Amino acid sequence: MSPQQLMSLSEAATRCNVVSVRVNALAILGITGSTLAKETGTADTLQMIGNALLQVASKDPNLVVNGEALDALLDVFADGLEAEKAARNIQLLPALKTLQPVFKSKIRKEGRGTYSPEQLCVLDNIKVNLRRFIGYLETVMKK
Repeated sequence: MSPQQLMSLSEAATRCNVVSVRVNALAILGITGSTLAKETGTADTLQMIGNALLQVASKDPNLVVNGEALDALLDVFADGLEAEKAARNIQLLPALKTLQPVFKSKIRKEGRGTYSPEQLCVLDNIKVNLRRFIGYLETVMKK
């Protein structure tokens, strides 16, 4: 599958009205990106994936979908020289620093009445992982 085909599939899935379809599409993007991050010459594709995930994380109206997009970003950019290069190119660190307080606030405001305890547990875990990942990226970007 070419990067363009992957992005077309992801764009179609993220426009779907069914939340589980959007969540699963993001999980697929995260797994794909995580695998690509370990290979050489994949920075351009990782940038496409990263930009798509950032878009969903910041614009999707559903908090669970936002969380899955953030979780996928953490998976994609957790390790590898190609991931570091792509993260720099898409300005991932400043983008996540901007998204973090918004995500925390949404969990506080929308969470209790709208989402199940299981979903809230997952969202809380993503919130903690996001904070840790930002610290990791700050260290990596200083190199």
